[in-house]
Amino acid sequence: MLQLTGPATLGGLLLAGGEGRRMGGVDKGQQLLCGQPLAVHVLTRLAPQLGWLAISANRSLDAYRTLGLPVWPDDAAWQGMGPLAALATAAALLPPTITQLQLVPCDTPDLPATLSVTLAAALAASGADIALPRTPQGPQPACLLLRVGVLASVAPYLLGGQRSIRGWLATQRVVEVPFADATAFANANDPATLAALAAGRAPAA
Repeated sequence: MLQLTGPATLGGLLLAGGEGRRMGGVDKGQQLLCGQPLAVHVLTRLAPQLGWLAISANRSLDAYRTLGLPVWPDDAAWQGMGPLAALATAAALLPPTITQLQLVPCDTPDLPATLSVTLAAALAASGADIALPRTPQGPQPACLLLRVGVLASVAPYLLGGQRSIRGWLATQRVVEVPFADATAFANANDPATLAALAAGRAPAA
């Protein structure tokens, strides 16, 4: 059972709605790493940092629902529009108590244990609306933390024919937050990378 012990106003959205093309078209979040689905590894890592969690998924819905969290398929208006579809859908579904939302992809099992608190501190200090992790390998837009007010801008962006999360970020007030360990953001988006992440890990109990 996931233990959500972070601030009640800080929510999280696991992005598990992709097509998994580089993984051969399978649901990445349901691929096993040491006996457990990748999504479970990510949620277990994130849950202590947050007060609320939901999952954005477009298949394997019953499997995700067994985790005891809200599961939101992309709204029909945004189907096939990438990760921003999850944000446009979440804008209408988030509990009113959530003021900040942490995004995480379903294939990053080693996220920093201080990811959300570090990003939240940067938001508070900077006055920005979005905090974006940056490692020595570059920005990590799928792991951003945002103030929920900016979600209102996603639907107009999509309706304008745009799909790029980086393009949307360029229209927002963003603070980049350095994280020294790029391996913490490694994503298992193909079989070889998943096998590499599994190497050296102890099997799940």
